[in-house]
Amino acid sequence: MDRKRSNKNIPFGQSEIKILIAGSGGQGILLLGKILSQSLLRENRNVSWLPSYGAEVRGGTCKCMVVTSESDISSPYIYHPDFILAMNEPSYRRYAPAIAKEGLIFYNSSLIGSSILNKNVENISIDATNIAKDLGDLKCANMVMLGRFIRHTSLASKDTVEKVLSESVKAESVLKLDIAALKRGFENA
Repeated sequence: MDRKRSNKNIPFGQSEIKILIAGSGGQGILLLGKILSQSLLRENRNVSWLPSYGAEVRGGTCKCMVVTSESDISSPYIYHPDFILAMNEPSYRRYAPAIAKEGLIFYNSSLIGSSILNKNVENISIDATNIAKDLGDLKCANMVMLGRFIRHTSLASKDTVEKVLSESVKAESVLKLDIAALKRGFENA
């Protein structure tokens, strides 16, 4: 059985899978999207990656859109994502109302309280910032989130993501931390 099609949480009834990743500048939103996109490419899927960030960068709004398909991609822009990875509360509040009917929202429970959750869809929590803090650097919370996402969806394998990370992150100490964070997110699924 095809690994990707075995998970009930993947909307394979449609031709494209749309993923919105959002947070604030400095949380590694664009890197998360880039690593995910390159991993999907390695697994022979078509991919588009569309970054967007405010002029102030660190602390400002930041998002990226990843669309993946086994066939041609109609547009890189996403209006109703199948998946949202929300790293902070302002991003959750802004993008959760746009989630597709059967969509899933992965949220950073360290920074997003359960009282604001969209009750019309499934919300999957990961304590990304606190796990990153335990690992020694808040900047790796993005890889904790990515680990949780790939474990739940099986869109890309952990091995592929680790290979892409090792080719993208040049500093040995940062790479070691990012791989540890990815594994922690994967294990906390």
